[in-house]
Amino acid sequence: MTAIKLALAGLCFALSLGSAEAGQQVGKPAADFALTDAAQKLVKLGELRGKVVLIDFWASWCEPCLRELPELEKLHKQLASRGVVIIGINIDRERKNADDLISRLKLTFTNLYDPKGQLAEVYDPPKMPTSYVVDAQGTVQLINEGYSGPADIAKLKKTIEQLLVSPHK
Repeated sequence: MTAIKLALAGLCFALSLGSAEAGQQVGKPAADFALTDAAQKLVKLGELRGKVVLIDFWASWCEPCLRELPELEKLHKQLASRGVVIIGINIDRERKNADDLISRLKLTFTNLYDPKGQLAEVYDPPKMPTSYVVDAQGTVQLINEGYSGPADIAKLKKTIEQLLVSPHK
């Protein structure tokens, strides 16, 4: 009986290791993607090499997302002239819900659609929303899980500012 318990414990540990390594990780290359925006323009992460990119997974039904998106818009307005790209990845199944929210919040940063959740499956955001700061070489430098207020935006901005000053972090 003890051998079975040990084997099960080992299996559970192995499974937890596997899930801990799912998705994106700090210090690893960001998974490339190609998704369309509202104008059906294809946006590819790989074509943004040389720029600092903030990728944010959000949904219209996510209450913390509704508080975070206007703050990301402010960040976009502050940093776009410095070449920083903010990309929202919407995971709503009904695109109209995303479009309505983008319009209502007057979001001008790039928003892409992932209605089948294929990119979300690759990135595996642990919470909604989750933001990934990717450096100019395409490496994930920060993962911010959830949104609890201005401190999260300050952390994102600080990391981005550091990457702009010292791109080879």
